Amino acid sequence: MPLRVTCQCGVALNVPETMAGKGVKCPKCQSVIAVGTPAKTAPATKPAASKPAAKASASNASQDAMAKLLDSAGLKKREGIFCPSCDRSLPPGTAICVGCGYNLEAGSKIEGFEVEVKEFGNKRLVEAAEMMAREVETENRLLKAGMPWWTMAAIILAVMFMMTAILLKMDVKTSGNVSSVPMIAKLQSANYGPVIAFSAGGGACLIALFALFAIQATAYKESIKEGLLCSLTILYSFYYMFSRLKSRRLGNTVMIFWISAIVAGICLGYSLPKI
Repeated sequence: MPLRVTCQCGVALNVPETMAGKGVKCPKCQSVIAVGTPAKTAPATKPAASKPAAKASASNASQDAMAKLLDSAGLKKREGIFCPSCDRSLPPGTAICVGCGYNLEAGSKIEGFEVEVKEFGNKRLVEAAEMMAREVETENRLLKAGMPWWTMAAIILAVMFMMTAILLKMDVKTSGNVSSVPMIAKLQSANYGPVIAFSAGGGACLIALFALFAIQATAYKESIKEGLLCSLTILYSFYYMFSRLKSRRLGNTVMIFWISAIVAGICLGYSLPKI
């Protein structure tokens, strides 16, 4: 049976068995190729012995392929000792996890163990916990920064006052019935422009009054003396609102008061002489 040899240049040759142990010259590169002796055929009963080696080789190849796949995905095998309960990294020789009280030797947690430090031992979990804490803090700040209840109540009353004044004017146009109350009768007999201005001014007055009451309530929280001074003297209320502008955080309340007061003055100054 001819023997097959391959040269280093890539040329494959078939030589007779008689050339075993000798050398042949490559027709391409002229180098001498050593011809090995033919291997003896193993008995038919021995191939079964190579099956475990083949399985081990296949298992190693599968593990290498999985390691390459995980490495390409940016995942690396963790090394060291980790707590089975909280996944905290533990130094060698640790018997009890200080994070959760898990006894590695007994395989259970110590009863009555209390964790004082809030840590997870896992970077991703720590980041998620910190993000959740920031979201809760932001939500609380937004709730505190919302519109005060008195502002909403004042706006609702102001809108109701405006709608009432306009409806009274519309009622006299449709039914012709004039109210027996002199002030309402004057309002019904006036033109729509002064009526709308009067209703807007009245609503602004309500908002300004609510803002003033909120400032006085803040003064009472500071002390009874400051509250009484603000309630009995309107000039002291003006002094208080500007002197405590930053310390009592009255900026928004003072702004609402003055804007409402200016709007009320303009609207009522225009409408009252024409009603």
